[in-house]
Amino acid sequence: MRLEGTLDAFSLPDIFQLLSFTKKTGTLHLRRVSDSEGDAHGAVHLRDGAITGARSDVRRQALGRRIVGAGLVDDDALAAAVARVRAESCGLARALADADPAVADTGRDLAVEQATDAVFDLLRWADGEFAFVVDEPDPDDLGASLPVEDVVTEARRRIESWSVSPVPAPDAVVSLVTTPADEPVLTRDEWALLALVDGRRTVADFVALSGRGEYAIVCALGALVQRGLLSFGESGDDLARRQELLGELEGVPAPAARPSPAPRKAAEPVRAPVIPERPEPFTPPRQPEHAETAPVYVRASAPAPRPPVTVSAASSVGEVHGATAMQPAPEQAVAPAASPYIERDPSVNKSLLLRLIAGVRGL
Repeated sequence: MRLEGTLDAFSLPDIFQLLSFTKKTGTLHLRRVSDSEGDAHGAVHLRDGAITGARSDVRRQALGRRIVGAGLVDDDALAAAVARVRAESCGLARALADADPAVADTGRDLAVEQATDAVFDLLRWADGEFAFVVDEPDPDDLGASLPVEDVVTEARRRIESWSVSPVPAPDAVVSLVTTPADEPVLTRDEWALLALVDGRRTVADFVALSGRGEYAIVCALGALVQRGLLSFGESGDDLARRQELLGELEGVPAPAARPSPAPRKAAEPVRAPVIPERPEPFTPPRQPEHAETAPVYVRASAPAPRPPVTVSAASSVGEVHGATAMQPAPEQAVAPAASPYIERDPSVNKSLLLRLIAGVRGL
């Protein structure tokens, strides 16, 4: 028999009490549809009536993100764990704990915090549906076991303090105060939060990057605001604005604020050409068909006197002598140097071209 229904008919604490009393082992699934958040799906894992883990959003590796945010793994260990999750469909926290015993010891305490934060989130659901699946295992079971009564009591206490204390909006920007009133003394967790401040990240960004629950992050940020180290909803440009006022008085412009970096565009994939490129055809050097040397003609230094033309009856054609007759060049004449292009191009008949050049020069 499956246990299922709606949260308006059975409250979540009553469902937890029933599962704890009957020592059930399995997973309690909760779903709701919200206009602002869309389809939400949470899960609470139990073993013998005790809570071993919980997630308010099953699409996210909540416990794995918490372990990564705590700085317990490096890039290589995380890449190996992600590869195992894709291959075996196990939980990321389980894969990280199996690879490193230190992560397994610390991860058990983080699993307790994660389960408490998730139940706190689920108890704030005003409506929804639930269904309990018997013997469904916890993919991130690290050995944690929480009594249902203790988790529900802590979640109710948080809800009461949440309602009476001012809570910043999820989209409120977190800024760093440049001139605190007192000397700052920080714990390791507080320093980790301050390291994430860049003047643009919101409260929701801090929750996602740290991997911790919303309640823990809001309380930690609120404590830092009360101590004068952080502020909500301010740009953090007070010092720059004041320096600009002094710059106007001194006649020296203040240094401009560094603009926020533009988002990187994904590199476009290189498309292969439709027609692949082919290498240039190889042309063997052309062998000359004539001798490389050719007679060179030069113009005579002085024209010879032209004799009178005589026409005889026996001959109808007279002898014609040009005013500038061409004669062969002496032995010491130097042939004109061939062009470097003629020497390089194997397809040019160098001998024929040299003779053409000499003939043109003789005209």
